[in-house]
Amino acid sequence: MQANYGENEIKFLLQKVRIFNPDIGTYQIFAITDNFDYAVKLSNGKILLKLEELQDDERDALIAERLQEIANRFVSSTIPTTSQQHTTTESKQATPQTQPAKKKSSIGKTILIIIIVIIVIIGGLIFINNTNHNSSGYNSGSSYQEKVMTVEEIERSQPKKFLSANGTYNENFWGNKIKIQGRIKNSATVAIYKDAVIKVTYYSKTKTVLGSENYTIYEVFSPHSTKNFELKVTKYKNVNSIGLDIVNAIAY
Repeated sequence: MQANYGENEIKFLLQKVRIFNPDIGTYQIFAITDNFDYAVKLSNGKILLKLEELQDDERDALIAERLQEIANRFVSSTIPTTSQQHTTTESKQATPQTQPAKKKSSIGKTILIIIIVIIVIIGGLIFINNTNHNSSGYNSGSSYQEKVMTVEEIERSQPKKFLSANGTYNENFWGNKIKIQGRIKNSATVAIYKDAVIKVTYYSKTKTVLGSENYTIYEVFSPHSTKNFELKVTKYKNVNSIGLDIVNAIAY
């Protein structure tokens, strides 16, 4: 079997999995296992992505339960500080045995105070963690529909983040117009957009902005889709190049 997936597909799947576990770090590198699964190294740990999960994600067939299962495989590389504190405490408890009998009483009180402080700190951390978990929108009581709606709401509110434009252009015979043949790509997983507004920026050969104009492309852009468009725009004097940017769109 030959690996068909690379960095882009892995990053795309990690973006969805991170909704269920925000602690998952950024992608660094991956390796193929003997079972043709993907062992992914992250900035703060590692995670295993199965080949069939990448295949299902490509077909938009991953449900929330499977995304949660993937998120649970995250292994953090961070060393807990509480273990270090506990080890330090144990070493301090062993120390008094070698001290003179005269000092055992005061040392014992000190160790007891340290243990109480550590217990209070750990208890406080557990309480804060439980409070944050219960107030989170991604707790175990959330339904699949609620989680999907959250992803959709994020994408619908940020069309500029998920829509991109590029293309080629050339002058007409008279040299007073520029014909743009471009493409608009929607990289969102759920959201649908319409009426994308493209900003055409005109640059001189020194990259000075000579001007800009906005044009609306009246099309519907489905998730993971690309639409072609064509524009005829006025050519500014001394134009050397142009840029295309999506500045707005309507969630459909």
